[in-house]
Amino acid sequence: MTEWNEYKAIFHSLQEDILVTDLNGIIVKVSEGTGMVYGVKADDLMGRSVFELEKEGLFTPLATPMVVKSRKRVTFVQTGPDGKKLLVTGLPVFDGSGKLVRIVSYSHDITELMEIKAGMEEMSVEMERVRGELERLKQRQDDGGIVARSEAMRKVMATGKQVAGVDVNVLLLGESGVGKTEMAQYIHHKSSRRSGPFIEVNCGAIPEALFEAELFGYEEGSFTGARKGGRMGLAEMATSGTLFLDEIGELSLQNQVKVLKLIQEKRFYRLGGRKEIHSDFRLISATNKDLDLSVREKSFREDLFFRLNVVPLMIPPLRERREDIPPLIQSFVDRFCEQYKRMRLLNKFVLHELSQNEWRGNVRELMNLIERLIVTSDSFIIQVEDLPKSYRIKEERYSKMNNFNETLQETIERVEKERLEQAKKQFRTTTKIADALGMSQPTVVRKLRKYRIK
Repeated sequence: MTEWNEYKAIFHSLQEDILVTDLNGIIVKVSEGTGMVYGVKADDLMGRSVFELEKEGLFTPLATPMVVKSRKRVTFVQTGPDGKKLLVTGLPVFDGSGKLVRIVSYSHDITELMEIKAGMEEMSVEMERVRGELERLKQRQDDGGIVARSEAMRKVMATGKQVAGVDVNVLLLGESGVGKTEMAQYIHHKSSRRSGPFIEVNCGAIPEALFEAELFGYEEGSFTGARKGGRMGLAEMATSGTLFLDEIGELSLQNQVKVLKLIQEKRFYRLGGRKEIHSDFRLISATNKDLDLSVREKSFREDLFFRLNVVPLMIPPLRERREDIPPLIQSFVDRFCEQYKRMRLLNKFVLHELSQNEWRGNVRELMNLIERLIVTSDSFIIQVEDLPKSYRIKEERYSKMNNFNETLQETIERVEKERLEQAKKQFRTTTKIADALGMSQPTVVRKLRKYRIK
């Protein structure tokens, strides 16, 4: 009959993984719990080297060499069989003279905790994504859906917000498709008249003969085909709100006189009517024409121009605010994926191609293209091949990279010069150029001098 050993009984009664090695990593004591943790018999571990067991894939890393090196308590995460995760603590044991003689380690299975942690981290990432999306939606709502990451567009937004607080006439200028209507709506929603109507009048779309009736309204029987009971005009509908005269540069000289009188007096008569109507509205107008030139050419009244041009606000074309292109693309992808119930992503090379485009139709052209891609693409990821040919980088640009009539250094310098020239056009300061190209500011200055870029 085996003699009962109290110390040994207590040692094995512990359900924890307890393992004792000498300084060379040879296991000299092991609890039965260790065998259960690692899926082997505890007795089979006695006399084995932990370094050999590590090579066999039983566990890694090891407590013994860590404690021998540090001569202090160490705690770390160890990987056991089948990817099991263990929180291991290694302790040094010294003899009476202070000499390190044994390393004791014990562990706790934290596989489930690690899975929970991974799940929490994944949830945290998802929550951060959702928070970012909510912030983006809030920002888009605050800015009326206008994307303004570029400095040029931020200045426009700042001016728009500033003038929104007063009922001053604003003239929005810029190429077709830059977002003049959206800017007019932004000013309206930031103004004290936000609860009133926003009435848009497309001066270029209304036939000249019907313009007066549309703007001022008409009484019953005022002309053949007039609606019974008459009709309220757009100027009257804008009372307490904003009247937005879009494409005002398309007005004929005759209708310009009528608009001038309306702006000056805020009073008018319906067509065929005798009762004077007063309309309290805030005026915003917009055009893609050069009204200064039109005035000089006598096709636009100078007095009307001065009335409209109290606060001119020039909205830059998309090619001059390329920082806004990626977020605009993403906003359109989100919008049309939701509208057409599709899931689509743009390949990074597609984003690169679109960011290099000149966008003569500006934001409107970009929006139309993204809608087309979402509707016509068959795959989840939209590739460069899905782009219409006119939106792909021309092949001759690629052929420059295969020009073996120049050395590699010449090719590098040519590309470097092109990038610097592009950055110089887009950014005003060498500090911003340096940030965009990942260089130091002194390096940018030196290279601009090298390539004589002014």
